[in-house]
Amino acid sequence: MTDSSLILISAYAKLPANITVEEVYKTMVVAVVIDTDTDSIIKAEASLVTDVSKNFIAGLLIGYKMEQGPNRLLEQFDETYYGHSKKAIETAIKMIFNKYEEVKSRQRLKQVLQGGKMQ
Repeated sequence: MTDSSLILISAYAKLPANITVEEVYKTMVVAVVIDTDTDSIIKAEASLVTDVSKNFIAGLLIGYKMEQGPNRLLEQFDETYYGHSKKAIETAIKMIFNKYEEVKSRQRLKQVLQGGKMQ
């Protein structure tokens, strides 16, 4: 892992009205640091009110291989998270995967244009 292999991706989603996290933050943000050499999430944070919730989400995300796609992660999340922010977190996770695909596509294109090997 090199410093140049680390990227941060954040995604925002609308929270349901009249829940504590919406009163505090207005919008859900999920941010992850990904090592592009291993396609692994190495750090994660979500704008939730309680440390228990923040740690739970981080525990689900950290170590996940982005190359596996979002479905397995979203299934695990759906089966284990029963908080009011569920839809907003799901939306943010999907956005993170979409952004990561854009990043990887740009990296592959850059390699091709520079005459390097495609991964």
